[in-house]
Amino acid sequence: MSSRDEKNLKLVEKLSNTNEKLAEDELTSILTKTYDLCRVPPLPDPNVSYNAANFAGVASEAEVSLSIVLKLLNYVTVVKKKHSQQFSQGFVRNIVVSCFLVACEYCDQSYEWSSPEAADVSRKIMNKLCDLCGCGAVTDLLNSRRDSAETQNHDDKHVLVKDGSQSFMKSILQRLSEMLNKSNWRMYPSLKMTYWWILRNTGKDDLGEHLKVLLPPALFIVDDWEDRNKVLGIQCLSHILENTAGSELRWYGRADVIYDALKPLLYSKESEILSSLYPTIIKVSEILEADPAKAGKLKHDSTLDFITHQLLQEMAYEQKLCLRSVYATALPLLVLALKLPAVRWSKELLDVCEDYLATFEGPAAQDRINILKSVEIITQEVHRLVVLLHAAAPNTVQKLCRGLQDVSVHPQCEMLLQSLHAVTMEDV
Repeated sequence: MSSRDEKNLKLVEKLSNTNEKLAEDELTSILTKTYDLCRVPPLPDPNVSYNAANFAGVASEAEVSLSIVLKLLNYVTVVKKKHSQQFSQGFVRNIVVSCFLVACEYCDQSYEWSSPEAADVSRKIMNKLCDLCGCGAVTDLLNSRRDSAETQNHDDKHVLVKDGSQSFMKSILQRLSEMLNKSNWRMYPSLKMTYWWILRNTGKDDLGEHLKVLLPPALFIVDDWEDRNKVLGIQCLSHILENTAGSELRWYGRADVIYDALKPLLYSKESEILSSLYPTIIKVSEILEADPAKAGKLKHDSTLDFITHQLLQEMAYEQKLCLRSVYATALPLLVLALKLPAVRWSKELLDVCEDYLATFEGPAAQDRINILKSVEIITQEVHRLVVLLHAAAPNTVQKLCRGLQDVSVHPQCEMLLQSLHAVTMEDV
């Protein structure tokens, strides 16, 4: 038996004896030791792409350590109910944050360092945390606005947190940000997946409140050289954009920072990256162009115009069907976002549409369907422009004819303007 196995056995023996009350300091010591054993080890060389071989044996060892964590939570539950042992707020916060973070590292069996068994124990840990905190679901641990009635429905004898409005979000993010930073995040791939799990399980209100902490990791992940990290970073930014108010993102230039982070990826030739990129960068561009300071101003160099120029340029010369499919999917989204200014690009748009409609990409014809959607949107916008011009024409002609008696003009021009004025007045 190895020294590590001996330590684990001693910890299990201690936690199995629920008749003996262990002090908080001793429980904290057990938690700290087990927490360190549960952590996914760092990569030896963070500049080399990793795979499952880099984490051989990690899941099996973690399963044992995670089982001890679960044993610790069971022990706390039993002594709280059996002996009415009271725990300090600091101890409760430490145990919830530590157990939650180690469970997040292994909660998905598809991770290279996890396994079905480790993921199963992780889910049991999260469920036990819910019981101890009086939560209906694990996501409630991240929700500062959950109903305190949920806690009251649980047995007070084993609930550690009686205040249902108490959130562990701030403490969890503080601990995570200490470990996950720009200088070392590539060494700990499990932390980026923990961050992604927390991000997509955070409620909208809490996401906006903690955006200062949640946004930076997405930015340095998307700025990585590895394609899978770029895709993950785009997914993180997309989730932030979809679940945060545009006005909040424009504060402190956050939307500008997101756009600047995504803009270089427009030159990528990887279909996996581009398929995630276009909906995301179009979304952030819409947020930027919706700025009230830009209301009533028709700019020729908007962020949407830049994306349109880049997309049409790529579409015009692309021969790979996989990329043509990505571009065809993105085009109707972009034209819809442009709205009336799409008319400015009508010639280039229709030239590209004609080329794509003439290309057979398969029996499903999804690319041609997307192109036809784009044509439909352009047609609607052109029709809207014609209607606007037609409605404005009578007033425009009347304004042109005002003051003719005070202005010296060529007789033929005067006759023409008067004729236009007469025809306009007949239509009114």
